[in-house]
Amino acid sequence: MPDFPALSIIIPTKDRPELLVRALRSVAAQTFGDHEILVVDDGDGSGSAAAEAFDPVIRTLATGGAGQVPARNLGVSLARGERIAFLDDDDWWAEPGHLAAMLAGGPRHALLYASGRIVAEGERPDAGTEMPFVAHADAQAIRRDNRLLIPGVIYPRALHGNLGPFDDSLPFYWDWDWYLRLFAADVDFVGPLSEAVRISARGDSVSADGNAQARRANLDRLAAKHGLSELVVRNHESIARDGNTMS
Repeated sequence: MPDFPALSIIIPTKDRPELLVRALRSVAAQTFGDHEILVVDDGDGSGSAAAEAFDPVIRTLATGGAGQVPARNLGVSLARGERIAFLDDDDWWAEPGHLAAMLAGGPRHALLYASGRIVAEGERPDAGTEMPFVAHADAQAIRRDNRLLIPGVIYPRALHGNLGPFDDSLPFYWDWDWYLRLFAADVDFVGPLSEAVRISARGDSVSADGNAQARRANLDRLAAKHGLSELVVRNHESIARDGNTMS
């Protein structure tokens, strides 16, 4: 592996080693190989153990349970790649050519994004069903809703040098906040360049209905930070269910 790969793939994980292995298999299947993998374990250490057993070359980091946003910031701070990609431990890339298509599809300075599918999993009665998610971003739409999938985004690591880390005061909407900051900095958004992203919709996910009250408070904080009009609490599954209609 080169000291400075083209891409750093950061996978935050917490106590779900079996799902993490699925994500790692989808990375191993990629035809684009100029990358490093950083698994950031925010839990009991089972993720680090699973990653090291899967491939000893994988870099494993531990947060001591600091939370998902600090985990992502730790991964970014130690990444060596020219560009950054995230893959959450319960999500995966369904096509081996996903990374190659993404990196060939847009300029180096831009944020590149992909579409995909929301897949119901776990104990849900609709487990196994899928809904298409059409990613979209422009300067107006991004102020109304977040129609980007974080496992479908690739961007230059150097942007963090200019704009700083993710905002850990926004644990539910740190990604939307990042996109708004990038638009404010006139970063180009290019896509969708692939449809290979698969997002697991589980009852225990951070965007599940059980977290609605905390998400509401976090969304209000995001709106105040960026001067947005009143926002509706939604998640990627509800956006997909509504057919990705623009509001």
